[in-house]
Amino acid sequence: MIIFDNIDKYSAVNSGPDDTYDIKEFFPAADHGSILVTSRLQKLTELGKSFPVTKLDTDDAIKLLLQSSHLSPDTTIRGSVSNPDILALASRLDGLPLAIIIAGAFMRETGTSITEYLQFYQESWSELQMQSNPERQYEQGNMLQTWMISYREVQKRDPHAAKLLLLLAHFDYRDIWYELIKSSHHSSNVPVWLEKTTSSGLVFKIGVRTLIGFSLLELKEQERGYAMHPVVQDWCIHLASRDETVVPTQLSELALISVGYAVPSKNDRNYWGLQQRLIPHANYVRHGGWTDTNIAVWGAFQGLGNLYYNQGMMKEAEEMYQRALAGYESALGPDHTSTLGIVHNLGTLYSDQGKIKEAEEMYQQALARYESALGPDYISTLGTVNNLGTLYSDQGKPKEAEEMYQRALAGRESALGPDHTSTLDTVNNLGNLYYKQGKLKEAEEMYQRALAGRESALGPDHTSTLDTVNNLGNLYYKQGKLKEAEEMYQRALAGCEKALGPDHART
Repeated sequence: MIIFDNIDKYSAVNSGPDDTYDIKEFFPAADHGSILVTSRLQKLTELGKSFPVTKLDTDDAIKLLLQSSHLSPDTTIRGSVSNPDILALASRLDGLPLAIIIAGAFMRETGTSITEYLQFYQESWSELQMQSNPERQYEQGNMLQTWMISYREVQKRDPHAAKLLLLLAHFDYRDIWYELIKSSHHSSNVPVWLEKTTSSGLVFKIGVRTLIGFSLLELKEQERGYAMHPVVQDWCIHLASRDETVVPTQLSELALISVGYAVPSKNDRNYWGLQQRLIPHANYVRHGGWTDTNIAVWGAFQGLGNLYYNQGMMKEAEEMYQRALAGYESALGPDHTSTLGIVHNLGTLYSDQGKIKEAEEMYQQALARYESALGPDYISTLGTVNNLGTLYSDQGKPKEAEEMYQRALAGRESALGPDHTSTLDTVNNLGNLYYKQGKLKEAEEMYQRALAGRESALGPDHTSTLDTVNNLGNLYYKQGKLKEAEEMYQRALAGCEKALGPDHART
């Protein structure tokens, strides 16, 4: 057997950069024996049968970590459940053997505990890697230098792909897809390289293919997206801070805008699944950097606020709305429609939290300024009118609530049509009001209209449709129509379990 270890600069004859070579030229002409080639280059798989080296599972990763650090594997694995730092470090290293051995060697040689190493890793990543034992490294140098070889090869072949790699490191590493990155175009400051790289799905795939070829990114076929190893992500963040061709704050800002503007409306048919997919990215990008000069940043925070609100994460939603409000007020003024949209959203959030006084203040402020700036029948004005109706209903003010609902309904029917989802929201709300008042006939008429419209516009399994189905169940139960009530409840339950999961509060 002949072994060629760590081949990083392969290319077919006369088809690559000057410092690459064709490894086949070194293969013997014998017709017996075996040749083993180790490499991070995907292209080498064309030479024969490939055996991908997968990452270690959690138990094996912990065992290797403890063995290389000279801690007792048996004792500590059993106790790892009670030590979250072990699991946190194993999760961050994500089964990468070289990174695990480097961590263990450093702890062994310096007497550093796992808790201390995790803190060092989070606060001083690059310095920690540079201190690694060279005996545990590749021949070319430490792990940073090894990846730098691959990165420079990418730069030679596709400079835009190299910059794309640094941008992708500013998202959650587990799930990245083209449409998400394409949303960065909402920024007022999109660099030329990103415009070109995301100009089409095909161009994006070509750039990503280069990164996959050097094992800097991996394909996730089931999700139709890509993933980056978390240690590679840490290295890319380190590299971006030293690469003169990119600005780290701009990369963080672009990631924030990408996620914020990718959030689908609740009225989209399949909004829930995409929102669930975006949550890890939102949790990551909201802690990054941004500038005060890019107005799209405040729209991104509004999008994150909507995302968290729809997912029932009220604390995070309020934080995002407050950031957006401060930004819009400073950049556009308190009476701009974008500012008022945030004021309205805060009113809705406070209403759901039971903060009735604060909610009414927000709604009244938004309504007065909407009416002044846009007029009484503008769509945004009517949205606040509708929500004031809900607030009054919750306060036990049915007369005031019905006045608001009827005004919103008439305005929305005129501006949007009788079957628009916003119109149907008000119809459903009127049904709720009539139900509370014991006007069951009128309530059923509203619910049936809302159900038919929502099934047509959103589909039978949309969460808004299921809300109306559940409302009809309540109505039939109150009417003593137990069979019909059970049918509605069973349909709502099955739909919510499918759309939201069995443990969601609405289920």
